[in-house]
Amino acid sequence: MKRWKHRPEGSTWGDWGDDDELGRLNLITAKKVLEGIAEVKEGRSFCLSLALDYPGGNVLNPRRLPPVLSPTGDENGWRFNFLTKSINPLFMDVASDDRVLLTLQYSTQWDTLAHVGGSTTTASRPAPTWSARSPMPGATAAAT
Repeated sequence: MKRWKHRPEGSTWGDWGDDDELGRLNLITAKKVLEGIAEVKEGRSFCLSLALDYPGGNVLNPRRLPPVLSPTGDENGWRFNFLTKSINPLFMDVASDDRVLLTLQYSTQWDTLAHVGGSTTTASRPAPTWSARSPMPGATAAAT
């Protein structure tokens, strides 16, 4: 099943079939991988990600907030040094269970840069609009 109706000018949509989900990743062939390996001069590895709280603040984009770490919880209490015997006297464990509320573009690109794409707006396909009945999350009245 074709995933699109109007191919934007200059795009590669459909070059690898109507059902393709890889897009330009199809260009990374086994030959290209070997060419990349040939560029390696030393066998060192290094981390490309940034610390979750870097760069700090939200000066670059006020909508991108730093991560918030908190314990999970339910009607039995927060799961931070939680005594499981409070649920069942036969349980002996102490449990801690965390969650992170994370804006995917705050630091390292956790969303694989997939939050930016090309415009598909044409004369026959106008740009989508947001209605007051279903505003974008975090949108103000002026932005809807």
